[in-house]
Amino acid sequence: MRFNKSELNSLATNPATKFDKEGLLIITDRQEGFLWRSEVRVQRWCKLRGNLLFYLKDKDSKSQVAGVFVLENCRPRFQNDQIDPEGYVFDLDFKQSPSERFITHSAAERLAWVRSIEQASNEKLNQVIRQLKDQIAATSRQRPLSMGNHIDLGMPVPMAVPVSQATTTTTMIQEDPKPVEAPGSVEDLDLSELPICETSFSCDNLSVDSLGRAPNPRVVCLVLQSDDGEPGLWREHARTEMLERTQSPQFLCTMRFQRSAGFSTATRLRFTVHDVKERMSLTSVPLGHAEVALGVIQDATRLRLPLSSPRGESGFITLASWTPEVALESGSGMAPPPRSSTQLFEPNETAGGRRRAHRRTQSLPPKLAVRLFVPQQSGLQRICARPLLHSYRLHSSLGADISVQETLLESRLCCVIPQQLLSIWIQREKELLQEVSGMGELSGDWRGRQMNLLEEHLRLLKDYSQAKQNIQQLARDGIHFKQSSVKTDESLEFLPVNLHVQRMWAQNDTLQRRGVLDVITVGAFTRHDVKGRKCGGLIKLLQESKSWKLEQSNACKVQAANDAVQATKQLRKEIVELMSQLLQLASQRSAQDMMPLCNQMVSKTRTLLNIWEPSIVEEAVAFIEKHRIIEEPDNVLMEPMSPFRKITQQLTALDLKSPELEDFATPVVAPPDLWPRGHPSLMRSNSWHPSNNSPSSSLDINAIDSLQHAVKCYNEHLRCLEEAEATHQSLPPAWQQSSAPLTVSCSADPPLHLIDLDEIKKRQATPAGFLDTKLMNSSPSANYYRPTEEPEPLDLTQLNIEASVMCLVSKLKFFCGRCDSPAIRLRHPKTPLKREGFAVSPQQTPDVIAAPGKVPMVQPAASQQDQQQLPPADGGVIFRTGDRGGKRGNKFTDGLDLSLTTDWTAELRPSMRKLRHAMDRILKTARLMHSVQRLQQDVRCNRIQASITYRRDVCFSQALTALVSALMLRLWGSEVDMAYFMMLRDLGPLAYFEGLLSLYGSETDMWSDMCIAIEDLSAVTFQLVRAQGEAKVTPTPRITGSRQAMEVQLPVPEHSLPGNGSTISFKITPVFFNIGINEKATIAETLGQTREQHRSNWDNYLRLSQYVGRYRKLGLGSVDTGESLQSLLGFMEQQLRANVSKNIKILHLAEDTCRLMDGLRFTSCKSAKDRTGMAVTLEQCRVLVREFQLPAKHVPNALSTMRSEGTRMDNVLKNIGKRKYAFNLPQVISLPAMYRPPVGAYGKAET
Repeated sequence: MRFNKSELNSLATNPATKFDKEGLLIITDRQEGFLWRSEVRVQRWCKLRGNLLFYLKDKDSKSQVAGVFVLENCRPRFQNDQIDPEGYVFDLDFKQSPSERFITHSAAERLAWVRSIEQASNEKLNQVIRQLKDQIAATSRQRPLSMGNHIDLGMPVPMAVPVSQATTTTTMIQEDPKPVEAPGSVEDLDLSELPICETSFSCDNLSVDSLGRAPNPRVVCLVLQSDDGEPGLWREHARTEMLERTQSPQFLCTMRFQRSAGFSTATRLRFTVHDVKERMSLTSVPLGHAEVALGVIQDATRLRLPLSSPRGESGFITLASWTPEVALESGSGMAPPPRSSTQLFEPNETAGGRRRAHRRTQSLPPKLAVRLFVPQQSGLQRICARPLLHSYRLHSSLGADISVQETLLESRLCCVIPQQLLSIWIQREKELLQEVSGMGELSGDWRGRQMNLLEEHLRLLKDYSQAKQNIQQLARDGIHFKQSSVKTDESLEFLPVNLHVQRMWAQNDTLQRRGVLDVITVGAFTRHDVKGRKCGGLIKLLQESKSWKLEQSNACKVQAANDAVQATKQLRKEIVELMSQLLQLASQRSAQDMMPLCNQMVSKTRTLLNIWEPSIVEEAVAFIEKHRIIEEPDNVLMEPMSPFRKITQQLTALDLKSPELEDFATPVVAPPDLWPRGHPSLMRSNSWHPSNNSPSSSLDINAIDSLQHAVKCYNEHLRCLEEAEATHQSLPPAWQQSSAPLTVSCSADPPLHLIDLDEIKKRQATPAGFLDTKLMNSSPSANYYRPTEEPEPLDLTQLNIEASVMCLVSKLKFFCGRCDSPAIRLRHPKTPLKREGFAVSPQQTPDVIAAPGKVPMVQPAASQQDQQQLPPADGGVIFRTGDRGGKRGNKFTDGLDLSLTTDWTAELRPSMRKLRHAMDRILKTARLMHSVQRLQQDVRCNRIQASITYRRDVCFSQALTALVSALMLRLWGSEVDMAYFMMLRDLGPLAYFEGLLSLYGSETDMWSDMCIAIEDLSAVTFQLVRAQGEAKVTPTPRITGSRQAMEVQLPVPEHSLPGNGSTISFKITPVFFNIGINEKATIAETLGQTREQHRSNWDNYLRLSQYVGRYRKLGLGSVDTGESLQSLLGFMEQQLRANVSKNIKILHLAEDTCRLMDGLRFTSCKSAKDRTGMAVTLEQCRVLVREFQLPAKHVPNALSTMRSEGTRMDNVLKNIGKRKYAFNLPQVISLPAMYRPPVGAYGKAET
């Protein structure tokens, strides 16, 4: 250890020092030279003080100090009680050092030295303290709590918040299994509660040490708690920051006393002033204390008390208190708050019950305001949980006071958003499984590729399902954030790391200005690898995948097919929504509003008909006809099932319905027997009665795992086969054993009860039940071909859509009074190609036009006129236009009488039903084409694409969770005016992500992942909806859509949303600026590895400039704001061109630009704990300087206080169980000066 020589010498030679033991000891003195070594016995005077054993140069008690032994990790030992030739010997055995031998002149003296040394170590002292605590607890029948005067072992406490992070540390923090506790819990803290009073502290005339040096003071508040009149314990409530070398400190931290924490006017308080001797270990000694009742503090605005100590008076402590007053929000229509004032000590009060006050000037001694302004938090705690609160009082340049309140909260959406995303991705994997199995069993090498696709999708399905189950368990435990210490846990990788809301509320009473700064702090959006393996991140993976796809002939076709499927689903959803609106208008007989919707439907239908190229469809159908194995109907009961058919049969048995998306599942597909073993009954693939007895909707992870193992074994079996003709061979033994339980569960499932759509229509009275728009619009598992079903010709499907739209539009025009309008034509009908080769004909539905040669079945719900006039939309029947002779008109509406038609919806339903089923058919064909293109792609490409998709989903889940949390915080955590809604509608908000990652080592992958994840956020559509019912109490966003077209519905307070009935939809504009600031950033800049970072920052600057241009063009903000934005962009461009090392000015300029446009703020580093804490506190102080006139000379003190005693230190404690930032001294030196933590706030810690 390294000691301070002067301090040790002063302690050993000071006559006032009381030593535990003194006397003569013979010590072995080791003397070493260049070529010799010897040991000499020297008699020295020794002094024992605490765990320090001083030995002097000779046997004179007043001689100089020669050295010291630190009595830690040591044990005294002597062999026997007999005297040795050298004397009475005892040895001091150290754990990692050589033993030291001591000799005394008597056995009694040796025994006294051994006993004193045994009691000298800190370990022994801690043991004695624990015993005393246990005795006190047993006497008072209370749990062992921290003693107020034992500051060395205690931890600082958030003000107005109990010491214990009870609900958080118990579950998440493993390093601190027994946290210190106090009455109440973090969950009990109500941000809207008014405290009894708030108190600030200052001291004067504090005593100095023996060398005349001023102390390092801090104030600790203790609360006396007693039950039933018994003697109570002093328990720590809060503490201030530490100031260096001053006898008259003015502390910035204040303390709040709330009734919910058990405080009352009779509560006894003790304020102890400590002198911190060493900042790293927080070793301190008390200087003095003062006791007072809370009621006295509340009544007296300014109270000066003497500090008492065993050495007498050691100074004074001044308590400045004020009573609360709710801060008025801007635009509330009430008067602004009064100016800051200080109460005069006058015996009488003036009229009105308020004492006279005067403004404090800079020349007067600093005083605090009489009134305390408490911010209104609106619905902040509806979307956030477990608030931690700290408050400060700063002095402005004009002599006024700046009230600052720091709040740290957890987002309640941390587990909600990933669960909904996982539900969407689970449904997507089920869709792809159905697509692959819908191709039927293929022959040759294609069967192996088909099984590889099944295995890959089952693996992803299992991973997504397991992740969702883990998050659900975490949510049930009431945990709302993921610790940085478990960021490499793969079971929780979809959750953002250390997601918190950092809010600073500030008010300058003189300027009558108040404001809120909200920053979302979150770890890097990445997939952490447990073994630390590097892959280059998503940018490198996507670039490699793109270059690899260019070498493949059909790589572009696969992407185009996937885009066409998603476009078909989106158009189908929009057309169904339009039909639902038309039905609602028809029920109201509102003719004038129907034609605009009709024109939109025609336009979207035209787009739907032109998505697919007929040549691509015919190519895929030809592939299916060539390679599908056809099963003869006569042999279906005789031959055993092939392994592929057994596997695909069990896909139906797997119960994979997600409870969250149960309401969104389209009821137009039933899970039929994929390989029927009997005569196939007439089953309509697009009618599934919602009341059928389906299995439970829980995710069976074991069933997925067993089926995945079965597919893997079958793949290995196929690779071992030398002959490719083994189509109907039995399964290998390993596969049979693994798949046997699934076969039993499949046979045990109850049969499905399918009924006709007309029966559903008769049972449901409302129009919504007919189309079931809510169930149709998302369509996570809509329509698929069965393995034995023949794909319907594309021309036939398009003809069905065209005929349905023609009929529907004609009737709508008839209802609107345009009965002479001719029928529209979407395209010219084509004769479909007739294909052969399928032994099993496709199942026909009564309400879908039959294939050529079949007799079409007519809906019984349609009117007689419709039965005569509706043309069959198939290729086998030609439209007859000469039946009416020379009469011109519309054959779809001839014979209808508008005066006799009372139910418009009954006339529209048959055509809408046909259109809906025809769109389902085209979606089935699109999915079949997509699966064929994916099958023809190389196997390695599918595997690489699956791994990239999974990593991208992990990063996107973390990014979207943080973004939705910020949007909900903005909508619910503060007052939203009409100007902000206009900005959302016309432009969309700006989301500024600030990164502090270094492009060296593993953080390079993190930066790459964050770039892609933030870019993906720009494709998400957000829609504001009114909060109704339970959403008013617990507002929860709802996510729908797919990866390519995702929509998030954000509930908004009903009083905030504009009442004109218009829907506000918007997209965000994300920008991401990253500047590394630690020692790895220095290495990266030295090696020239920051070129990609500079290029990315420049691209985001261009995007930010475009956003600012649109912002100014729309006239948002004032003229001064526009000029300030232009100036900031000019400065930012200069800094980007300068390309300076660790140019943090870029981040500061981006922060100011985002704040001027009321954007969303995010700050990230690896774990959002250490570097993020430095950045957030610096931004808060910059805001106080720019907006609230905090003097620049006070910034270092404010920064040090916020970092050592503020909410960022609480965040460190929640994550690792220690109040230490994870920096060492070289890392601190490498940080920019304004990003360095204060001494004593950093050290060795697990990050």
